[in-house]
Amino acid sequence: MLTQFLKDKLQKEEQNSVTNQYKLTEKWRTVFRQVCADELRRDIAVLSHTFERVVGHKDSIIKCLLCDLKETEQQSAQVLCSYVQCVDQLLDHQKGRVASLERQWSRMLEDIGKDLKSERKQILSRHEKECKYLEEVNFAIDQYYSEVDSDVRQDFQSTCVDIENRNTEERNTLRVQLEGEVELLWLQVQHTIWSYKESTEDQYVALDSLLAHDKLCADEIEVHVKKLYKLQESITALRARLGCTKKECFSALGGLRAVKEEVTLQGQQLKVQMCTTRVRDKNHLFGLVKHCNAASKKIQAIILKGERLLRLMEVCRRLEKEREKVYYCTSQSAEEQVLLKTLCMEPMSEEMVKNIQEVSSLESFWQRYNTALKERLCLQQEQAWLSEQNKHLRTQLHGFLGGISVCDDVLRQSNPLLVVTRLQGLQEPAPQERAPYARRSISVVQLTL
Repeated sequence: MLTQFLKDKLQKEEQNSVTNQYKLTEKWRTVFRQVCADELRRDIAVLSHTFERVVGHKDSIIKCLLCDLKETEQQSAQVLCSYVQCVDQLLDHQKGRVASLERQWSRMLEDIGKDLKSERKQILSRHEKECKYLEEVNFAIDQYYSEVDSDVRQDFQSTCVDIENRNTEERNTLRVQLEGEVELLWLQVQHTIWSYKESTEDQYVALDSLLAHDKLCADEIEVHVKKLYKLQESITALRARLGCTKKECFSALGGLRAVKEEVTLQGQQLKVQMCTTRVRDKNHLFGLVKHCNAASKKIQAIILKGERLLRLMEVCRRLEKEREKVYYCTSQSAEEQVLLKTLCMEPMSEEMVKNIQEVSSLESFWQRYNTALKERLCLQQEQAWLSEQNKHLRTQLHGFLGGISVCDDVLRQSNPLLVVTRLQGLQEPAPQERAPYARRSISVVQLTL
């Protein structure tokens, strides 16, 4: 009975302890919730103030950026206007240059055409003169050849007629002489025969005289034969002379023919030279036309390239307006202003002036580059400040979460919000000797404020 009573009592006490522990934890949770709610309200107020301050700072930055953006838009508009003016000037200059080149090209073509026309006229006139000269030379050669041929033929015919006349005359004279002598001889023979008949002495005398006369006649005949031989030799000499004259005439005709061939060759050479000059001039004109076409194509390609560059420039300008975010830090510190004043007061050297003149064309680029660097530095500083704030908030949140959650790791660490106390007896029995009715140790968590 006693054991049963003790067991029941122990069960009741355990139930009461469980209920008490539950009530204590509920009360502790309500209190802890109130305290945490107050702390969270304070933190929320602080964070709201910080957030409003950050938002105000961001608004001021946005306003500054809007002002800077307006200034940059104005500057970009001015730069664009100046750039468009420069491009218009360059286009006008290029158009004037192209017009001057076209005028120069047309003048060169006109000059070359005039020169070629004048050369063509000169060559044609020279060719006509040479053709006329060659015709005159050919006519003169033919006339001279005909005159020489007629003269030679007339001389030959006259010499032939003279020789024939001489031969006929000599033959007639010889015939007359011989006939007279024969008649005389015949009369003498008859007289001698008659006288021989009369007397023999007279015949012997006549025979001797006849023999002597016969010798004389024979001598005369030999002389006449020699004369005939001489006449034949003179005829052969005249014939040889006539052949020599013919040969000389043929040689003169050959020389004239050679001269004629040389003149014809010169005419052919002149024709070939004219053809070559015509082909060369034609090739030269073809090359000039080809170069003109190539130059016009190059100029057209340059114009197309310039138009393409202008279109790309317009597209880049639009993209730059739409996408580029330029940040100009116009506000300068007092130290920077003092430094700028001192630098302006100092005299500049020649090298510095040259460097400034060289860099003046890149002023807009360096301005943008410097603004980009400044924006980068500002963003890096803001990122560092935000990372520090994030770390600080993370540590605070970790502390709050550690104070709210109750676990072994949190209990082992030092926590300013929690104090853990353990209610134990004076002497804790060993686990084997512990009575079945011994009370369990209850851990109480107290909140210290």
